[in-house]
Parts: sequence; structure tokens; C-alpha cells
Amino acid sequence: MGFRNITAIEIFSDIPRLVLILLCFYIVKYYYQYFTRENKLPGPLPVPLLGNALELFRYKLNLSEYVNAVQLKYGDICEIHMGPRRLIIISRSDVAFPIYTLSVAHNRKFLYRDSPNPGLEEIGLEQRGIIANRNLDEWKINRRFLERTIMSKRFLKEFAEKENNIILDMFKLWDVLITERQEIDLAKWITKFAGDAMLMTVTGQPAYSTLNYFISLGYEYNHDHIPVSNWNRSSKLISAVLSIFRITPWFLVVPPIIRHFPGISFFNQRLLKNATNLNNIVLEIVRERRLYINSLSEDAQMPLDALSLLLIANTRRDPSKTLFKSLDRSLNDQEIGGILVDIFLGAFETTATAICLTIYYVCKYPSVKSKLLSEFDSVFGSLTTPSENILYENIEKLQYCDAIINEVLRLHPIIPVMPRSNSEPVEVGGYLWKDGYSFYGNFQGIQSNERDWIDAKIFDPDRFLRNNDNIRSKNAEIANNNGAFVPFGGGAKSCPGKHWAMVEVKVFLVALLT
Repeated sequence: MGFRNITAIEIFSDIPRLVLILLCFYIVKYYYQYFTRENKLPGPLPVPLLGNALELFRYKLNLSEYVNAVQLKYGDICEIHMGPRRLIIISRSDVAFPIYTLSVAHNRKFLYRDSPNPGLEEIGLEQRGIIANRNLDEWKINRRFLERTIMSKRFLKEFAEKENNIILDMFKLWDVLITERQEIDLAKWITKFAGDAMLMTVTGQPAYSTLNYFISLGYEYNHDHIPVSNWNRSSKLISAVLSIFRITPWFLVVPPIIRHFPGISFFNQRLLKNATNLNNIVLEIVRERRLYINSLSEDAQMPLDALSLLLIANTRRDPSKTLFKSLDRSLNDQEIGGILVDIFLGAFETTATAICLTIYYVCKYPSVKSKLLSEFDSVFGSLTTPSENILYENIEKLQYCDAIINEVLRLHPIIPVMPRSNSEPVEVGGYLWKDGYSFYGNFQGIQSNERDWIDAKIFDPDRFLRNNDNIRSKNAEIANNNGAFVPFGGGAKSCPGKHWAMVEVKVFLVALLT
């Protein structure tokens, strides 16, 4: 019996057929696993390899808008797929509450921000900092240091003063525009201001976004008194922060198969360089500040910016003198750099958006504006120029201002979609889930859900004032207790900078309206 010689041409001619057969097997297997998955929930039909990722591009990678659209079509508990990852979307407070509660018992089950994400790992966010760090021991240390730094009264007092000075400097630039009857694009100016306020408070170094924007409008400004090195560093850092803020959604939601696809991988590498660039700039700033602090005498007065406070925390230079007993060292440069990058990611455009939205609603409702101005007058009325005498202690007295901001954040949460991942089997929504699932709380939907809120779509700051005679006020208290109001996240992963953000919005409103 003889054997026929198989030529190379015949072998290669069979490859497309073999690939097609394997592809068919993969598709059959994919949909078999999909239709036999545990805890089936309604949701859009995914496609192999990509899941529902292509639909997300219709929403310009805006996960919140896509999740809201999915909720409207499939209900308050549904699912989507991003590549191989299955995301459970929750838009009901009673289901979300155990995940985002402050309860220690549940916190132990939902300590991870999300299930492992190849994109976030690629840009280094899963190995450092706080937001997505999967090393829980390091995360606990970083968060504890940051909380003690930016939630302290001495930091918030210093921030209120610095922010007010930045606002007053910006108003001087506005005076030029007003004199020449030029339009002021409030959203752009506030974004520049928020960047300056954040960088000044975090790094202790001056930032010049508002001034740079003023010059870009065609106006002359003599900035010879500003060292060129300071001007260039400010511009580089702002540019790097903006780039990482804008590229994160790409790495967060786009599956690796798309990001590394031939022709697209070049774009992915370019974005990756932006992340590396920010890390390098921040690390350089940290190292320079450490050298500066080490050059000071031990009894010298320390700066009160976040970077300096993080560097001296748990050292003999720490003015609080309350060392961490469970940790016998201070944070190293890499740890502090990771924390600073997380602050930039979490606080840059989010706070600016909150300020813009609050101003919009205050101007839209004259009765709200009138009541707010009355409160400002009662707190600052004895001052000749309130905007030049803003103190943290007075800012904390603004209860109606707090109520306005809370109502704005109810309708437009800073963090509209909050992921969590369970580290052990857990029951959610009446289903038992194995460890490692991704649960996405849709708080844009929860905080405007008629199940929890009376007149959910109506803007009414009074609902956040304690008033037993007001039905919306009583309802808001119940909704809050039931976990239907979590504008800064909930549980162990809640935003540690929420007090900082509230102070920033209130200081700006006082300066603008008084």
C-alpha cells in the first residue's frame, strides 16, 4: 500500500478550511456556555471575543450612558459582556445595598474594586495606588495614609484658603474680559481652575492653566516673574493628567483583542506611553520634594500640601505625632506616586463638572438662588468682602448649600457607575454568585429610581434638609439609609476625597455669588 506525497501547497490550502472549522467550534462553544451560564439575567446578546464592546463605541466609550440605555431596555438587574468579562448591572438600591454598605461583614466580601482587568493592569493601576489596586494589604496602607492626610481639618483649612486665592486671581482675568464685553465660557474656565486648585493643593507647586487659557484667547500677560521651569512643569503635568484621564476608559472597557489588533495596537501603544509619561513626571516631583524636606531642619514648619503630608506621615516630622502602630515605616516614592496619580484621576474633571452643574441648577431655579444667597448673607453678612474672607469654619455652616450640592449629585452622581468584585461566594439579588464576579452599581439609575425617591426627576434641594413636615425630606432620609444615595461611592471603596470635593464646590459658589 503506498502513501501519496502531500505537497506544501495542499497543506496551506487546507489552513483556511481548518481555521473556519475551529472558528465554528469556538462560536458553538461560546454560545453554549452563554446559554447555559449560571444565574441568567436579561441583557443584550454578546458576540464572541468582543461581547457587547462594539455597542459601547456607539456611546463614545461612555459606560454610564450605555449602562443607562441597557437598564431602560432590560430592567434594573441585567448583564452585559465586555470581551470575556460578564458585568452584572444593578440599578436597584435594595440589591446594591449589601455591596456598597459600610457593614464590615459585607465589606470583607467586596474589597476589590473590580475583577481583574487586563487594561488597567497594562497601565499599572492594579499594582499601586488606591482606585484599582488589587494588593489589599498595600491598598489598606495607602488608603489609611491618604484619609488621614486629606480628611484632616488642617488640610481642608489650607485648601479653602488656597482655592479662594486661585479664584480671586481668575476673577481678575475675568475683569479684563468683562471690560471688553467678551463672553466667558464658564465650563472651560472652571475646568482650568479645578486643575490649578488640584495641582497646587496636591503638589504644593503653582499651576497656570487659567493664565495659559487667558493668553490663548489672544490677551497679553507679562509672566516674566514666573520661572520658566515652573511654567513648563505646570504645562507638562496638566497635559499628562488630562491625557491619562481621557485614555482610562479605553483601557477600562475595550477588550484586549481590540486594543492589540493589528492596526489598532499602534494607537494602544501611544496611549500607553501617555500613562508612563504621567507616572514619570509624578515620580520626579515626589523625589524632588523628598530631597527638599530632608534638607530642612526637624523643627522647620512643613508645607501642608498633600504630597508633603504624605512624605512626612509616620515620621518624626509628622506634626500630628500619631504614628501608625501597625506600620514601622513611611510610604516610599512609588507608593506616594501611585496615590497622587489616583488623586489626579479621581478629582480633576469630576469636581469641575460638579461645580458647573451646581451653578446651572442655581441659575435655573431663582427660588433656590434666592435662598442660597440668604444663607450666604447670614453666614458672611458681617464681612465687607466675603469672597476675600472665606474660612473653612464658615464654609461648614452652609447647610442649604450642602443640600443643593447633594441634590445635584443625586441627579448627576460624580461616579455614576461603581464596580465591585466579590472575593468569596455571596448572594446578590436572590442569586448565589461564585467569587470573582463584576457587579456594577448604576447609581445614575438608582438615585433617580421612583422605587426609592418621591418625585425622583424633580430638582428639590429641600429634600436634603431635615424637616419632618416635608414628605420629600422624610423620603430622602429613608432612601439614604437604604443605600439609594451614594454620590461618592459606598463601603470600603468609597471616595476618600468627598469632604475635599464638597469644600471646593462651596468655596467656588461663595466666591462667585457674593
